[in-house]
This record gives sequence, C-alpha cells and structure tokens, in this order.
Amino acid sequence: MYYRMTNRQGFTLLELTVCVIMIAILASMAISYYEHAMENIRRADVLSLLGVEITAQDRYRLTKGRYTRYWHELDTAPVQVRRPKADNAYANGSENTIFYSRGKKANGEPRQGFEVYFDQVGEQWFMVGNRVGSDTYKYVLVRPFNSDMIYCIPKNDHERSIAACLDVMGLDNEADLPGDPRDTTSLSGSSVEGGEED
Repeated sequence: MYYRMTNRQGFTLLELTVCVIMIAILASMAISYYEHAMENIRRADVLSLLGVEITAQDRYRLTKGRYTRYWHELDTAPVQVRRPKADNAYANGSENTIFYSRGKKANGEPRQGFEVYFDQVGEQWFMVGNRVGSDTYKYVLVRPFNSDMIYCIPKNDHERSIAACLDVMGLDNEADLPGDPRDTTSLSGSSVEGGEED
C-alpha cells in the first residue's frame, strides 16, 4: 500500500478556524488581566494620595487652626490643582474642591479614575476617593482624618466592585464589608458641599 504524497501548500479552513478561536480565547483572558492590573494601579495611586493629603491637612491645621476643602491651599496638592483655574480638566473649575485623578474628557465626563475630595460630617473630616468613569468598577474609598483605616464601599452589586473592596479591606467575605463611616458618625450634620469651616 503506497500513499501518495502531495505537495500541500497553505492551511485548511479547519486549521485556520482553530487558530482564530485559540487567539480569541487568549485575547479575552489577557484583556481581563489587563483591566484588573489597571484597576490596581489606579487604586494604589489614589490610596497613596489619601495618605499624603491627610498629612498635608494636618500641617495646614497646625498653621491655620482648621482644615480646608480647597486643594490649592495644601502644600502637597497635585500639580494639576495647585492653582484654581476655571478651565481645569483635573478639578471642578476655579472652586478647586474636587481633584480628578485622570482628568476629564472634552465633554466634561471624568476619565476612568477617581474624583478625590474632602468631606465633613459634623466635626469629623474624611478624605473620599469616588471611582468614576467606569461601568464595571463603582466604589468609594473613605479615610477618616483621625484614623489609618481606609473603608471601601461598593456602589453597585457588580462582582468586580465587590472584589475591589474586599481586596482593599483585606477581607474574604462580602458580608464582612463595613458600611460608610460617614453614615455611622455619631456627630450631627450631613456631608457639606462647598464652603470651608472656620
């Protein structure tokens, strides 16, 4: 029995289809890992900012006797918000009380990142990093000025938002996630928008 060897050139349709399917599977896995890695970078960036700016607020309070809502009054404010400007893509205009970690698009919508601001409930001050620009990741990072504890509060039931908060808090179970410390503050008052306390 002799088999005739043919001089085959190219690939069959089945071989090409299998290759395309394998590439698509690998690409989808790579995109998922990439998105997760980028989220970790964004979160690490804002967590570092929370610590630095609370220290700056403490220095400001030592010299002025009070905390401030305005980024340009702090000695370590990010470069983009050191001077209030009406057309600043990294702040809420000349008010300069919100810092957008990745800036805003031309249409005014924030890019994927965090809007970071100072919040006050009664006498208690907080630094807040609100995740913006994403439909997948929606959570808030809150750090009281008088504590090293960082709270993560998911704003939706998306598994990635919950997983991000579990990662930040070092927890394994969603039921163990604490609530927003601004809601449980025993002091009277609610979040104050704008203005500064004397």
